[in-house]
Amino acid sequence: MRIRRAMLKKPLRRPIKKPRLKRRRILEQKKRLVGAGITEEQLVHMNTQEIRAAIRETCA
Repeated sequence: MRIRRAMLKKPLRRPIKKPRLKRRRILEQKKRLVGAGITEEQLVHMNTQEIRAAIRETCA
């Protein structure tokens, strides 16, 4: 079975997520939560899933 041209161009079709951008998104979300009234000490104990859940609750 040969490798087709479309498979060679896979990263161009679907970009790979980068860890640096993920850290930046989490930092921005933390800033939004601080603005919404959550303290810095509470944020230290939250993991990423809890941060995203808190963002959803404050936006709704």
